[in-house]
Amino acid sequence: MTNITNNEERFMGLTHGQVFVYTLMTVISILFLFITNAYLFRMNFEDWNPVPIPSMLWVNTGSLVLASVGMAWAKSGAKRSSVQTIKVGLIIGGLFAVTFVTGQTLAWQELTSSGYFLTINPANTFFYLITALHAMHVIGGVAAWFYVTLKTFKRDQLILQPESIGLLGSYWHYMLLVWVLLFMLLLTT
Repeated sequence: MTNITNNEERFMGLTHGQVFVYTLMTVISILFLFITNAYLFRMNFEDWNPVPIPSMLWVNTGSLVLASVGMAWAKSGAKRSSVQTIKVGLIIGGLFAVTFVTGQTLAWQELTSSGYFLTINPANTFFYLITALHAMHVIGGVAAWFYVTLKTFKRDQLILQPESIGLLGSYWHYMLLVWVLLFMLLLTT
């Protein structure tokens, strides 16, 4: 694979894609920090009844770990100019990302079938809000994954660069980190 010269103007040494992804991750961090702060404040009131953690969340966490591993594999393939490795890594990453979102839906169904509805208790509301917001950001990542995967299978040389695949991988690793922190919050409170 040949390196494509990118004549794109850079901002502080970063490509436009990097600026976009890093800004997005910063905004997402702020959003989840605000929600975590509200969660920790609200749980001190008497009407707070903790939500049991659906067992499916453990499976979902494993799925997100495997999605991140797949993306790391794809980035490794891009560094070695191995289109086949990129494809396999992207397929693994995307498959487990979709598994994560599907698993979140199953976890919500598990809770509702046990009577833990959205509006019954503030803890329920926060549980659904936190997990749904994270799932929405993963779905956004799935859209980006779909675009990159489509371009990869068309052998778009710009997408096959380590920087392009690496940005997608960075977002997945970030989504995993956010999920682990949120999951620990839900487990310990």
